[in-house]
Amino acid sequence: MHRPPPSDHAGGEPARQLGLVLLSMLSCLFGCGPRQAAEPPPRDAARLVWARLVWARLADLPDPVGVAGAYAGVCGTGDGLLVVAGGANFPDRPPWEAGVKAWHDAAWVLATPDGQWQAATPLPEPLGYGVSASFAGRVWCVGGGDAKRHVASTVALAWDTAAGRLVVERDALPPLPKPVANAAGVLVGSRLYIAGGQETPDAKAALATLWSIDLANALAGWREHKPWPGPPRILPVLGAVDGRIYLVSGAELIVAETADIGTAAAGPPTVTRRFLRDAYRFDPEAESWTVLSPAPVPLVAAAGPAIPIGATQLAFLPGDDGEFFEQRMALAGRHPGFPRRIHLYDTAADTWREAGEIPATVDGLATAAPVTTPTVTWRGRTVIPSGEIKPGVRTPAILTAP
Repeated sequence: MHRPPPSDHAGGEPARQLGLVLLSMLSCLFGCGPRQAAEPPPRDAARLVWARLVWARLADLPDPVGVAGAYAGVCGTGDGLLVVAGGANFPDRPPWEAGVKAWHDAAWVLATPDGQWQAATPLPEPLGYGVSASFAGRVWCVGGGDAKRHVASTVALAWDTAAGRLVVERDALPPLPKPVANAAGVLVGSRLYIAGGQETPDAKAALATLWSIDLANALAGWREHKPWPGPPRILPVLGAVDGRIYLVSGAELIVAETADIGTAAAGPPTVTRRFLRDAYRFDPEAESWTVLSPAPVPLVAAAGPAIPIGATQLAFLPGDDGEFFEQRMALAGRHPGFPRRIHLYDTAADTWREAGEIPATVDGLATAAPVTTPTVTWRGRTVIPSGEIKPGVRTPAILTAP
C-alpha cells in the first residue's frame, strides 16, 4: 500500500509548538531586565509553561448537553477541519433521576478556530468510547460501542473538498483482534497503539492487551504485543516520547458483592472499579516493558493521549481520581466535579510534578475539567472537545491551550 505523506496533525507538532513557547518564555524570564529569582532547573522549564498557559474556548458544540466518549480529530489537507462525532450523554434527565443514557451518530465540523460548528455526515451508527487518531487527512475512529455491544470495526472520516462534505468510510481497517471500548490510544509516526479496554459492556474483567497497526500499511493488519506487567484496565492514558509508549493509570474491573452506588444495601454481585496509579513504558524495538514511578493520583479517563512537551516531557490532563466514585449516585448533582490539576512526567528522570490546572473560568465563562474525551492537535494548539465534567454530566465546551 502506498505510504501517505506524514500528517501535520500527528506526531511531534505539540512538542514543536510548545518548544517555541518555552523558548520565548525563557528568553523573557531570564533575559529581560533584572533577574527576580534563581534560575530554575532545566526540567522545571516545561512545568513553567503549563502553569502559565492561556486557555481559550472555541464555539460550543451544538449539542447543548455535550457528549462524552466522542471520536475527534482533524481531517482534510492543510490546517484541516476539526471533527467531533458520536459519543453519549443523558439528553433528558441525569442518571440519578432515572435518566437513560443515549449514544449518538451525529458528526460536526469546525473549519476555523473563530468559526461555528456545522452538521456533517453522521456515523454509520450511534457509537462512542472508542479510540480516534488523525493521520493522512483522515480521522480514524477505532472500536467503541453502545449500551448493548462493543465493536471491532473502524470508521474513517475524510473531507471531500470539492463537494464540501464529510465522507464516512466503513470498515476502513481490518477488524481489531477483539471488540473493545474504553481503551486508550496513541499514534507514533504512522503506527496506532491501543491499550486496555473491555470487550463487552457487561464485562467483569478488563483487557490487558496492547495492539498496534500501521495506518500507512493497514493490510498488514493488527499486531498483538506483550502485555504490561500490571493489572488489566479500562480508561488508561497513553503517551509517546522518542518512539516509546507510556501507559499510565486506568481502572481495574473487580467483581464486588454489594452494589457500588454509595449505599450499604446488599445486592447481587456487581462490577466495581479499582483506581490505579501505576505507570509503564513500552519499547517497541525490544518488545519490553519497564515499570515506572506511579502517578501522584489516579488519572482514570483523563483526556488523551498525553501531550508531549520538548524532548522528554509528557503533560497528563486531569482524570477521575476515584475519591467520590462510590458516592457518585448518592451525591447526585452535588458531585464537586473531577480534579483540575495537570501533572507533568519527565521521561528521562522518571519523576512527576504538578504543572498548573484547568482554570475555573475561561474567556469569562465557568469551565470544568473534562474527562472521557480525546486530545486533538489542531493549528498548533491542543483541543479538548466536550467530555464529562461530573458523573452523568457532560459539557458542550471546547477548550484549547497552546
